[in-house]
Amino acid sequence: MAYPIAQSARQNAILAALPMLDYAGMADDLEAVDLAFGQVLDEPGASSGYVHFPISCTASLVSSTQDGEMSELAICGHEGLVGVAAILGMPVLNHRAVVMKAGQAYRLSVVNFEEALARSDAFRRLALRYVQALMAQMSQSIVCSRHHSVLQRLSFWLLFNQDRADRAQLKVTHENIAHMLGVRRESITQAAGQLQSDGWIKTSRGRISIENTPGLASRACECYGLLKTEYERLHQPTPAGHNCTNGVAMAREPEAAPDHAVPALPLAEDRKYADIYNFAPVGLLSVDAQGRMLEVNMAGAILLGMQRSQSSNQVFTDLLTEGSRQVFLDFHAEVMSGKCRRHCELSLLATPQRPFAVVRVEATVDEDGLENRMVLLDITAQVQQAQALATREREQRALLEHLPGVFWIKDEQGQFVAVNHLNQRNGHDMNTSQGLLQPATRGSASREAGFSA
Repeated sequence: MAYPIAQSARQNAILAALPMLDYAGMADDLEAVDLAFGQVLDEPGASSGYVHFPISCTASLVSSTQDGEMSELAICGHEGLVGVAAILGMPVLNHRAVVMKAGQAYRLSVVNFEEALARSDAFRRLALRYVQALMAQMSQSIVCSRHHSVLQRLSFWLLFNQDRADRAQLKVTHENIAHMLGVRRESITQAAGQLQSDGWIKTSRGRISIENTPGLASRACECYGLLKTEYERLHQPTPAGHNCTNGVAMAREPEAAPDHAVPALPLAEDRKYADIYNFAPVGLLSVDAQGRMLEVNMAGAILLGMQRSQSSNQVFTDLLTEGSRQVFLDFHAEVMSGKCRRHCELSLLATPQRPFAVVRVEATVDEDGLENRMVLLDITAQVQQAQALATREREQRALLEHLPGVFWIKDEQGQFVAVNHLNQRNGHDMNTSQGLLQPATRGSASREAGFSA
């Protein structure tokens, strides 16, 4: 079975830069969404209640006047997030976030986002770094709008959007760009025509293709290079000996070792084994002596059709069909007795996340005799195939009994699987061998026919 471990969310640069354990803590709460061009994610003075992590889409932060005039403050893509108010502890901000390029994003509720910030120093550091880069982009856009030509600004805008969309073709009109840059549409049309005549871009109805990135970069103002460098600093490691708390770099105090301290597993080694457990391609599950779930990895949670955050103290038998509950209880008692490794097959109740499933469970008790540690293997397909084969054989046997002639079914090795009752009437004596019917003596019959299974 292929387990959808939602690795696609880590196509977002902030989520990709997180340590795996920190990412795993929020992975269950991330929701994939498809965003359409022009969709508003946040309004001035109001919030959607979500923080969005773009994957293949881009969004513009825009500010507008009462007369409807607008100007773009910043562009957000897969390098960052939309919803900086949650990072700053503000309920809302005074700008609008609108989708400029349709595509996919992952969203996290503001409540879960704030909890993740509180849990993870790495996440908080990355989020604050992104706020700094966003502020740099906003302040640079002010300088750019006052001191650089429309041609330079258009070149910069196209390159900056290309970097965030990872595409050389942008679906945008001259009017959209004019609104973002706060200039007349005719000025954009004139500048785009000049860039096209130079061979750097190609324009068509509602689309602009970048044909020569270095050439276009030669026409852009220095703002593009400055901001590109700023964003490259986002995921550089924090200098050793410093810790980031509430956005302030602080010297880390050495921790006093307790008396008679037991050597701890190195952090990197501990994380390596934790990652192996969390992201193993098979389901791993631990239950206590009473059958309450203690720990489950991501593949196990997906197989059980539940979120890992909801698994704590869940009674495992509540997830099983009625016919499998006593089977598990007997099996669990054998495992906890510590005699040897055990295995069984259990049927799982259907959930909104997955249909009815059958699992093979292999288990052993832990060293202290307190936990039943299980490996879950999805055998639903094999069980369904076996059931379908058995059903087909029953139907074939029933069909044989009603045929007027002498009929039999052979397997691929030529052995008899089934014969109808007319074989006995016509002098055929069939003996069984290892569950298959074999011909002993063949008499002549007036009517005989057969087919192979």
